[in-house]
Amino acid sequence: MQHVLFVPDGAADRNRTAGCSPLGGARIPYCDFLAREGVVGRMQTLYPELPKESMVAQLGMLGWDPRRFYPHGRASCELLALGQPGLGRRDLAFRANLVTVAGGRLASYSAGLIASAAAAPLAELLRRELRPEFPDFELRHHADFRNTLVVRETGVEPRLMVCPEPHENQGAEVALDRLVSGRDGASSRLAARINRYLARAAELLAGRRANALWPWSPSRAFTLPSFAAATGCQGRVAIVGFMDFLAGIARAGAIEFVREGNGRPDTDYAAKGARVIELLEAGCELVFCHVNGPDEASHLGDRALKIASLEAFDRSTVGPVVEWFMRRPQRLGGVAVAPDHYTNHAPNGARAEAHSLDPVPFAIWNGRDRDAVTAFDEDRARHGRFGGAAIGHLELLGLLGVAHTGVAHAAVTPAGAVDR
Repeated sequence: MQHVLFVPDGAADRNRTAGCSPLGGARIPYCDFLAREGVVGRMQTLYPELPKESMVAQLGMLGWDPRRFYPHGRASCELLALGQPGLGRRDLAFRANLVTVAGGRLASYSAGLIASAAAAPLAELLRRELRPEFPDFELRHHADFRNTLVVRETGVEPRLMVCPEPHENQGAEVALDRLVSGRDGASSRLAARINRYLARAAELLAGRRANALWPWSPSRAFTLPSFAAATGCQGRVAIVGFMDFLAGIARAGAIEFVREGNGRPDTDYAAKGARVIELLEAGCELVFCHVNGPDEASHLGDRALKIASLEAFDRSTVGPVVEWFMRRPQRLGGVAVAPDHYTNHAPNGARAEAHSLDPVPFAIWNGRDRDAVTAFDEDRARHGRFGGAAIGHLELLGLLGVAHTGVAHAAVTPAGAVDR
């Protein structure tokens, strides 16, 4: 029996236009099929005491309790994806966006979704020019606007650093020389050095589309038990996606990662669906397929683009997989669709609580269990079998039919930490 978990990042939304959320307004017949032919409910994926972000949600959806394994931020996990040396136990890693600042305000958290071809040379420029002045700072480019800034031998706990999130501050006033702060003496001294680095970076980037660097999500070294130890699933498991934090999770958790598409709303949705089918035909027991487009569209404040992304995801990613299982019912263990969190569209451009604690909708089709829900969105999910009290995301693999024993007694083996 084989299983697929589709994760349209940030698909859930508080916004209602003409009474419909983007999910409710989108034409998503295959997701509706999963709801109509399966069971539906709501799932809690985020925690008040942890950052409201995708890595927290998706760690739990994959069976690792983020309250134990989340490294305070996702930068160290993304660093693993590069296949380069990890963090020492006294090092810190920060996510570092290339951004656009105009008129003293953050005009774009992604420098207008700058592509890697333009972004990578800028990251190299900063690395080369600033290394003599900041020898313990290492800037590493990932893709598009995304980078990691490593600071060696800080001896500072990430929870002591105060780093505003760029996507939550679109349009806000920006003072790069005071952007980062600390909660004690050592973290404040580190913050002052980071702010000097940012000011120098802005001097070097002046006049360009991406004219500043924005560090956030500080984290320590990232470790996980293997997926098999965490869940009891001994079969072949793969993640299909693009985001580096998922590649880092896969590396740390000893499962496959297949990079496909990009992190934008114009990703190749059909290629992602084709990859899932290829892995199923190769005998994978579980394929986790992530699509980042809806989240990015929502952060851009574009409801129409979010709906278009959801429709392309349904038509070209989910649809072929559903059709594949309909022709092979004997292989159907379960197919689920579940956003990882809410990313709330703001028509007025305000970024207040872009990610919120609302329980997300989910649907599971296994060919056996059904309830009375006939379509997939946030409002209808309240009427499903699991629509009352929201389940926790650590329960999802069990409901999907994947063996799951939890991680309470799993031994943690280092995946990203090194001694220095």
